[in-house]
Amino acid sequence: MTAFTAVLLTALASTASAPAQPAAPVRTIETGYSFTRAPFVSPRILQEMDTWISDTGDLVVAINLTDANDSNRFSTWGDEVEARESAGRCPFVWWRQAPEADAHSRESFGYRYIGLTDSGVQVLETASSGGGSGTFVGLLFLAVERGHGVAHDAERKDGGVVRADRERIVLRKLGTIGLGDRWDGELRVVGNDLFIGRDEGWFANHPDFTERQVERTLTVDLHPPVPFAFAPDLEPCAEPE
Repeated sequence: MTAFTAVLLTALASTASAPAQPAAPVRTIETGYSFTRAPFVSPRILQEMDTWISDTGDLVVAINLTDANDSNRFSTWGDEVEARESAGRCPFVWWRQAPEADAHSRESFGYRYIGLTDSGVQVLETASSGGGSGTFVGLLFLAVERGHGVAHDAERKDGGVVRADRERIVLRKLGTIGLGDRWDGELRVVGNDLFIGRDEGWFANHPDFTERQVERTLTVDLHPPVPFAFAPDLEPCAEPE
């Protein structure tokens, strides 16, 4: 084991054993990004957290929003990005591959903010397409957390100190629920309840999809360690009464 590795492991072990400290809510202004207004959280970040249809489970469960949103990896330069406004609802933020990509395999991904539960869970509607006719809609449950990454005095000739004191905001995936190809209906968060309306989309009256014609309410019994008010308004995009 090298001296540097020993220092790193000691620093991480010290951080891991430290008792959890209460944290103040993360306000949108602290991150510089939002689910509901520009500058938006990049759809490509949420796409990275989505699970391919050919896979199962949760593969990518956390991304550092602080560094990722303006990174080369998640850049949307040259691609199509559009915030589609709709009355009474938050905008649907769409990303689509650049026009010069193969028309039959141009990926696209978008999301719409639904609400924040009382327990601190962010609920978003997502839609994903690989370029064909299908657009697969689902629900994404996120926690927005304040965390710390490792920093060290790399240029010091005496070795320096490794510290976990680099502040960052992390999006953590709690899970997803699939709603189906081209699903379109009402979604609403009230307290810890998530209302899912009947499907009014492409397959609304198809005999093979009768389950989509039933309204239901789910209780979101998920409790992140600390609730964060990343989008503090219950219905930030609703029209005023």
